[in-house]
Amino acid sequence: MKIIGLKKKALWESIPCICIKGDVAKSYPLIKCNSCKFTAQWESVPKKDFTVNDDIKDKNGKVTKKQTKTVKEITLVRGSFEDVVGWKW
Repeated sequence: MKIIGLKKKALWESIPCICIKGDVAKSYPLIKCNSCKFTAQWESVPKKDFTVNDDIKDKNGKVTKKQTKTVKEITLVRGSFEDVVGWKW
């Protein structure tokens, strides 16, 4: 998988975790811990090729052909802390 927009070290990776490990009430997602939030966002990025259904439609929007497509390259969409807020292919 080719990932466009990778960084050696993003800004968010320098943010310390403020969770109290072992205390569910004082851990992410119940408290606002940007480190854990940004880590979870990064972990949601696919690291391997994946397959999607790609329908071909005519000019009226009617599906004329169904096919599958292997996605081998994605582009990251970054936020203000260089966190991953999304990705597209």
